[in-house]
Amino acid sequence: MTTVWVDRSGPTATVTLHRPERLNAVSEGLYQSLIDALIDLDDDPQTRAVVLTGAGRAFCVGADLKAHGSATRSRVEQAHYLDLGQHACEQIQTMGTPVICAVNGYALGAGAELAVSADFLIVADDALMGFPEVGLGTFVGGGVTNRLPRLVGLRRASELLVLGERFTGSQAVEWGLAHSAPAPADVSAAAQALAETLATKAPLSLAHMKAALRRNDSLDVALGSEPRVLLDLMTTSDWAEGVAAFAEHRTPQFRGR
Repeated sequence: MTTVWVDRSGPTATVTLHRPERLNAVSEGLYQSLIDALIDLDDDPQTRAVVLTGAGRAFCVGADLKAHGSATRSRVEQAHYLDLGQHACEQIQTMGTPVICAVNGYALGAGAELAVSADFLIVADDALMGFPEVGLGTFVGGGVTNRLPRLVGLRRASELLVLGERFTGSQAVEWGLAHSAPAPADVSAAAQALAETLATKAPLSLAHMKAALRRNDSLDVALGSEPRVLLDLMTTSDWAEGVAAFAEHRTPQFRGR
């Protein structure tokens, strides 16, 4: 069964986790399919923005604990599973194409890790997210111990990761973790609207901006690197089109990466 569906629509694409019978719990196959889909989309210059979502009643409830509890995985297989999880989150965070995560229902554990890896997070106002790992004797992944404190502050991140309490989409917006928290029926439309907005931005500039924000350089390093990026962009079609469109009072039509 295909565990990840990809739907392309003009300059945007929707990637759907599709194990609804298991509330989209992650598996080796799902992780690998997700990684492959994201790499393919990032390599496509016509794809300017990606929406990541889940089929059915949840975005993703995390690890498939039924499979974990079966004790059938060898140590090597366990390590491979963990590597895939790290790689999936890393791919979302490092790809040049912006990623919007649209959450309905639940985003727990590994699901929450995938969600906070995205550049923008749209969560239904009544959806529930959380990191229950410490209460289960496991541990978080996806760079969450680095990324979450940067998003919500060290004190809030400590509460979320240590106490493991679930939180709603409305709370995620209040804390600066989510972009918006629409009604459940409006999540898909809100994500698509944001994707279409991102698709109008200069793709080379956007990719450089993603990389710079991810690095979180010191002030001295940023002051040195920003002019170098700008000089590089001045030789690109993005720059030429942006300047021409501004002078001609029209909307720019960027060619893509």
